[in-house]
Amino acid sequence: MDTNELLHEVKELFYEVTAKMSTRQIKYGAIISYFSIGFNIIAGLIYTPWMVKQIGVSDFGLYTLVTAFLTYFLIDFGLGSSIARFIAKYRAEGKAEKIESLLGITIRIYLYIDTIIIITLFILYFFLSDIFKELNTQEIEKFKIIYCIAGFFSVVSFPLMPVQGAMIAYEKFIIDKIADLAQKALVIISMVVALLLGYGLFALVLVNGFIGFGIKIYKFFFLKRNELIKINLKNFDKPLVKELLQMSVIIFIIAIADRFLMTLPPTILGIFSGTQEIAVFGIARTLEGYTWTIAMALNGLFLPKLTRMITEKYDGWEITSLMINVGRFQILIIGMIITGIIVLGKSFILLWMGPAFKHSYFVSLLIIVPMIITSTQEIASTLILVVNKLKYKAILFITASVISVIIGCILAPSLGAIGTAMGICTALLLSHIIGMNIVYSRVLKLDITGFFKSVHLKMLWPMAVAGILSVLIQKYYPIYSWKTFIVSGTFFVIVYSGLMWIFVMNSLEKELVKGLLRKILPVK
Repeated sequence: MDTNELLHEVKELFYEVTAKMSTRQIKYGAIISYFSIGFNIIAGLIYTPWMVKQIGVSDFGLYTLVTAFLTYFLIDFGLGSSIARFIAKYRAEGKAEKIESLLGITIRIYLYIDTIIIITLFILYFFLSDIFKELNTQEIEKFKIIYCIAGFFSVVSFPLMPVQGAMIAYEKFIIDKIADLAQKALVIISMVVALLLGYGLFALVLVNGFIGFGIKIYKFFFLKRNELIKINLKNFDKPLVKELLQMSVIIFIIAIADRFLMTLPPTILGIFSGTQEIAVFGIARTLEGYTWTIAMALNGLFLPKLTRMITEKYDGWEITSLMINVGRFQILIIGMIITGIIVLGKSFILLWMGPAFKHSYFVSLLIIVPMIITSTQEIASTLILVVNKLKYKAILFITASVISVIIGCILAPSLGAIGTAMGICTALLLSHIIGMNIVYSRVLKLDITGFFKSVHLKMLWPMAVAGILSVLIQKYYPIYSWKTFIVSGTFFVIVYSGLMWIFVMNSLEKELVKGLLRKILPVK
């Protein structure tokens, strides 16, 4: 065997081992993500009302305000996703020295940005009473203290943001998701203990900041201890800096445009409709937020795998096959949630919030139902980043925001929250669904028709049947309490799961579910 053959076999063995490790990391990373999301939602529904009661509405408002206010200054400007993409690319190409230079460059960029943020926050401190004129003297004094505490932990944590991109690129999904889950659990446990011991608002901010910073430090030393990252602060690769910043700016624009889609409607309603309609939209936005979080649980997990596939010259059909497999898994979960909202959402909102928020149901449908398409195309969305075709996504997302604002401003005076939701739904349909699928097909060369046939066409009918049966049952056994809601919800889940298992799921998907159940349940 000559040297070239030996090198080829070693390379093939490396990719085989890496692929197996990647599959394991993706599978368990996804499981932990969904468990973390469930924990976060349940804990939020139970813990938040108790916490508000303990510290009072005013202090809770200050806590919410300082968190939201500092968020404006701590955006990573798209660098996190760019770092993950470049590290994954250089790993696939075997360019370790490029990774060292990349990390050195990004840390310096983050330190420069961090310096600007520190100066800005320092100056703003002296104008807080002028900015928040509705706060009384006592509230302003409290706010200044928690502003300093939260601001300190924010600026010391900011330079560690590249760590998250590195965790994704090196496919350390299991430890990454466990660390995130541990952070959520530790924050809640520590806050409960602090409140029971009589500490109040200041302790909450201190605990939240300290634990968040500690988790970032842990991730950094995990990567260092396993010799996954080495940082070269001396080399300054100007072409790399230019490419990194160009991609980061586009990702930043996409993130801002996407955020405006959901954050501008309350402002529009404040101008044209009033506080009641803002509240109606807010409840729908909360449900959308939970649904989106569940849908995005796999976000980023496939970036390294796709990068390797592109580097090894995989064709469009092989990537489409991966997209179909992941899309089917996604629609099994998100389809149950969205169908459940359609048939049970109205009763849930009435039981949860009361008849004043009955229109939140229709708003929820308009902004959530389009996810049945967008949430199942995570592979294509990630591929856009891998092959650096983000300009198409940026143009479409900006267009979506403009369409949403125009329609919202026209309809809000007469239809209120439903009018702004119609604007969002129209924007999602034209841009995120029609526009992006044209890009996936013509630019990325993916078989989108085959994708929809294998995923949606095969899986939509069980959703429809389960939904129709649930509605018929409610005609004879109407929902009038939480008890009857739970009974109806359980019936829907059983019917939905049964139809999917018997008529839709293939042997591999069933084996995956059985494997998960074996690990969760103490059965042989």
